[in-house]
Amino acid sequence: MHVDVRPHPVLGFYLRAASLVEAEAAADSLWRHAASFVPQLEEWELVRAEVPLLRPDPGP
Repeated sequence: MHVDVRPHPVLGFYLRAASLVEAEAAADSLWRHAASFVPQLEEWELVRAEVPLLRPDPGP
C-alpha cells in the first residue's frame, strides 16, 4: 500500500495471468475482496485497475 501517492493512493498486487485483460480483471476482483475484509479500505474507492506488462520469467 502506498497511501501517500497523489492524486490517488496505490495498492499493489503480484499475480500471474494468461493475458492483460485477465490480469486486470483479477486485480479488480482481488481489490473488491480485500476491501470487504480490511476495515481501513472501506473508505477507498477503486478508480482503476492497471497492470504493467512484464516479460515472463524464463525459469532455470
